[in-house]
Amino acid sequence: MMLMKKKATIFGILVLGILVVSNFAFAAETLVIEGSNTVYPIANLASARFQEINSDITVTVGGAGSGAGIATLINGQCDIADASRYPKESEITESNSSGVVLRVHTIAKDGIVIIIHPDNPINELTKQQITDIYNGTITTWSTLGITLALDGIKVLERDESSGTHDYFNEFFLAKQEVNASNLYAYGQYASTSQLFEVVATEVNAIGYGGLGYVDETIKAVSVDDGSGAVAPSVTTVRDDSYPVSRPLYMITDGEPAGLAKEFIDFIMSYEGQSIVYYTGYIPVGEYTEDYDPTEGLSTSFGFIAIPLAIGITALAIHRRKKGN
Repeated sequence: MMLMKKKATIFGILVLGILVVSNFAFAAETLVIEGSNTVYPIANLASARFQEINSDITVTVGGAGSGAGIATLINGQCDIADASRYPKESEITESNSSGVVLRVHTIAKDGIVIIIHPDNPINELTKQQITDIYNGTITTWSTLGITLALDGIKVLERDESSGTHDYFNEFFLAKQEVNASNLYAYGQYASTSQLFEVVATEVNAIGYGGLGYVDETIKAVSVDDGSGAVAPSVTTVRDDSYPVSRPLYMITDGEPAGLAKEFIDFIMSYEGQSIVYYTGYIPVGEYTEDYDPTEGLSTSFGFIAIPLAIGITALAIHRRKKGN
């Protein structure tokens, strides 16, 4: 009898061990996403919802910049690269030499907003004025006919890894880089949120970033490219009347397969495109304006941080969108 009990105990331990190991291995399936800081809010919220639907997988999302994301994909260190610009020729050449085929998927549209401090009385700028501020031709706000406590313009931009940086320089500076030595004051930031925080606290600052990051702490000015001033909003980006807009991408190595395909299919689904709208960006597929990702989310042990992150982060972004 004792021997039978010992055998049963050993068998039970073995079964439990097998279950633990198999469950761990099954749950260890991961999807790694890296890239654009602009696309990050979409990817982050979508990944949280995707994991709620598929509780046996893990998705990690980074926002190091479009260039960093594409480089990480080419190096085989991520499954999807988020990008707010199309791959450069140099990146395509590098990928080809590495046996990687960059497959670009358009998942949303975005407007690049020009932002200033709420106490700055300016409500619109021409394309030429923005160019002149960033190339150092205009270095004081009084040149534009206004009075601020600090007259010298502090010019802020994203760093070189940012697709938003590249697009802004292409549109406003004929692909030239900002020369800090020509400016009154200057700052460069790795993330859009950091840049926005500086503009929100420094009355003489000007910067730019994705529409989805706009909130009540800053002012997004209208832009006039010669056809009349247009304010940035979901509507004006969708109908192309706002002049500074671009597609947003997710990039894979060749045709996506496995989890990468499932995730991109989810982004392009009705729910995924509703997440795009919820985060303040412009869908390219069918969606609803009434989407609430917090409904029906699991709060079981190990996943409680996901609904909390969705509830807090998405609510803040949703309020920004409604303010546009």
